[in-house]
Amino acid sequence: MGWFRFVGHLVLPLTLLSLALPVRSTAGEATLAGEPDLLLRGTLESIRDLGPLSVGGVPLESGRLLAQFYAARDYRPAWERAEQVQALLSVVEASAADGLDPADYHLPVLRRLGQPDGLTALTQAERVGIDLQLSDALLRYCYHIRFGRLDPVAVSRAWNHRKPIPAQTLTESMERVVAAADTQSALRALVQQPFFYSNLKRALREYGGSDPLHGVAPIPAGRKLVQGNRDPRVAPVRERLRALGEYSAASADAAPAASSADPELFDQPLREALIRFQRRFALPADGVLTAGTVAALNQPYSDGKLEQIRMNLERMRWFSDELPGDYVYVDVGGFMAHVVRAGRIDWSTRVIVGTPQAQTPSFRDEMEHVVFNPTWTVPPSIQKKMRGVSSRFKILDRRTGRAVAGVNVSDTRRVSLVQGPGPTNALGRVKFIFPNDQAVYLHDTQSKGLFGPSVRAYSHGCVRVQNPLKLAEVILNRSAWDQREINRVVATNKTRYVLLEKRLPVLLYYLTAKADEHGKVEFRPDIYGRDPALRRAINGPPSELRIGFAEPVPLVDPAAVPPAGPTPDRGRLAVRNQAQAPVVPAPPGPPVPLSLTPPGSDAAPATGAAPSATLSQGATPGRTLTLDLPPGPRSAPGVGEPPTRM
Repeated sequence: MGWFRFVGHLVLPLTLLSLALPVRSTAGEATLAGEPDLLLRGTLESIRDLGPLSVGGVPLESGRLLAQFYAARDYRPAWERAEQVQALLSVVEASAADGLDPADYHLPVLRRLGQPDGLTALTQAERVGIDLQLSDALLRYCYHIRFGRLDPVAVSRAWNHRKPIPAQTLTESMERVVAAADTQSALRALVQQPFFYSNLKRALREYGGSDPLHGVAPIPAGRKLVQGNRDPRVAPVRERLRALGEYSAASADAAPAASSADPELFDQPLREALIRFQRRFALPADGVLTAGTVAALNQPYSDGKLEQIRMNLERMRWFSDELPGDYVYVDVGGFMAHVVRAGRIDWSTRVIVGTPQAQTPSFRDEMEHVVFNPTWTVPPSIQKKMRGVSSRFKILDRRTGRAVAGVNVSDTRRVSLVQGPGPTNALGRVKFIFPNDQAVYLHDTQSKGLFGPSVRAYSHGCVRVQNPLKLAEVILNRSAWDQREINRVVATNKTRYVLLEKRLPVLLYYLTAKADEHGKVEFRPDIYGRDPALRRAINGPPSELRIGFAEPVPLVDPAAVPPAGPTPDRGRLAVRNQAQAPVVPAPPGPPVPLSLTPPGSDAAPATGAAPSATLSQGATPGRTLTLDLPPGPRSAPGVGEPPTRM
């Protein structure tokens, strides 16, 4: 029997499939409901550690994951009812609405088994194969709809960063589906789509539906037109913009009577409508009717635009799984940062992102604290280009952490450069910390004039914020941290850490298409040049699922376990003496105790003030860092700071 194959090679011995077990005439006859299936168990144990394999000509993505899934359910078959298969078939066929490909989920198998008698009249060996095929289809769908059809790291290892998806996350999702009485509802509950995803999904539906320009005459070729020109082509331009929803009756009514009465006059309402269209379709927004704008007006709904929407839906899936209602959404391609509360944008500000040569990467992390009056440790990528520094910087030996002089400041292996806090600090007055391997953060900047242009790609990769102190107030979201208190702290020129009461997810997305709540799409220029690689990938097969499996935990030798002792007091933390180096620890020495005042104690701060602790470093008299702690046990941030890209 050729049911189980390892990429064209027989991998399971025939004896395994010839166990002395009865033949099923209907599903479930040979194995009592709720009982383990011995043949299923033996099969899974045989394929657990194999590479790519196929069952009945149907490829399985991960034998190890399937083995873990069935082991957790005591090797009971997962697919006993035709209604389960029909529900999976229904969501798979509808997955094109999310920009996915239904063919990725064993569609012929689902259609065949989705019939009322699809699971009947099968031998037990056939039944085992069918169960594995259906579970593999479910695994693929769960992964793709939650985390993306493509592995972002495989698409671009340099600019996309995400860890493997934990196996337990996937098996728990699969179990919720197969154990549910209403399989279709359980499948739909897999994804809680954020507003930006829902908006673009709506746009895909509308772009893929009826063409609003059907029957509207195309615009003939001709000379360039600007406001004030008269030309017979103005009338079809106005008609096309009206059909696309850019030219409204209200704007025409606002025009002077003379211009609205002349259909061939290029008037101000037409220019404004043309600018809106040009912005949406990533054209120069100058209100001039050029040959490029005519071409876009004549074919706005090209296959390339639909593909661009699908590509950006895929990008959105990479980092949006199980997103809570409150988070920070950095729209890198739109040069904006948004604070989202309860699933809706609460506050926004302009930002500056990385240049095409030093791009801002895409990833998701959690903001832990805000730093007022930060220091800045120059990253090696910038330091190696420096030939000298002003007195505002300290040159520190990387081995000892001590200040040195007369050295080559570009030698990144020997020294680090640290700029102290204050009004001239390169990071400005505040930095927002979400620890990540890319050394990318949100922060203030000295270059306030760069927020004016519409395209703001000037940084070394970090995200510079136009209104950082207001952002701090919105993120901290506490009465004790209003603008008055923030301004007072900033005026001290002393570094102060403030822990968030609850960590806040931060998403950095690079999108070249987004939509508003009405499904109206804005197409953007691909300033980072990332679209071609994604376009090639999205038109190919899906990526191999990148799954993280938990490593076995070794047994602990009881003799190696230290005797139980008193639990350390949260109010006493050991901090290593680091002199003045934010990134380089000093030689080991006696720990410096950090005394924290817990909320509610006799020495608690005055009413209305945030609970705090002052950290004094013994080797640097006079320099203090203040940590503001929210109620409850939380770890204080380390004194050392990683380098930060500007």
